[in-house]
Amino acid sequence: MAAAPTALSPEAAELAARHQLGELEGTFTPKRLSKPLFALYIFTIVHLLAIFVIPGLVFFWWLRQYPNFSRKQAAKRLHLFEHGMIAHPQSGEGMVAIRWDSVRLYQDITQKIINGVPGPTTHVYSAVGPGRVHATITEFYEGPGTWGPHMQEAILRAQGPAVLESILAGQRVNFGDFSLSRTGMATTRNGHLPWSDVQEIRVGAGRVHVMRTGESGPWCSVAVSDIANLHVFLTVAENLST
Repeated sequence: MAAAPTALSPEAAELAARHQLGELEGTFTPKRLSKPLFALYIFTIVHLLAIFVIPGLVFFWWLRQYPNFSRKQAAKRLHLFEHGMIAHPQSGEGMVAIRWDSVRLYQDITQKIINGVPGPTTHVYSAVGPGRVHATITEFYEGPGTWGPHMQEAILRAQGPAVLESILAGQRVNFGDFSLSRTGMATTRNGHLPWSDVQEIRVGAGRVHVMRTGESGPWCSVAVSDIANLHVFLTVAENLST
């Protein structure tokens, strides 16, 4: 992982010990504004406050979501451990600890197209733990191209073998829009598809496409953001369909 481990705060260390998260593997800090954009925002707020006080104060309040303008935001961290993670939410206070062996992770990666030109890419990972524990992690933190895949792979290591074993033992496992069983895969809309009829499962344009043997179009196409623990789903489905 690109981000090197750093010292934990006493609160984070206590939370990690309580949830038995193991060794710290990486820490990610909030992404700061570029110097030109920071300078533009400073210029804008100075002129707004000089002419329109209330709009200027509203604009300054909005700017406090960025670590450049808020010590609280700058102090937030995303810690990834051997057995789970601790995240400060982008909005609000406190920390959330979730273990890899019990989380359901949904990812939504979208690139905006502006007048036909590729624009910024947004990364939203929603982690749901037991009970009401949840965390939403975005590109607010540096390195989404690093911490996002790392979380998916950590969940695959923690849950993949047990999920495959339970399916082979006759259980049905739900991944959101998909469910997998020993005999095949199913969706509420498309019904059941035996493994012998699965030609290919591929990911493209933010969707998972399942191709049925002998058909030119997909048997079904589901948004990646609607699938829990994507890498576990893809790996287990590949093992069962071959």
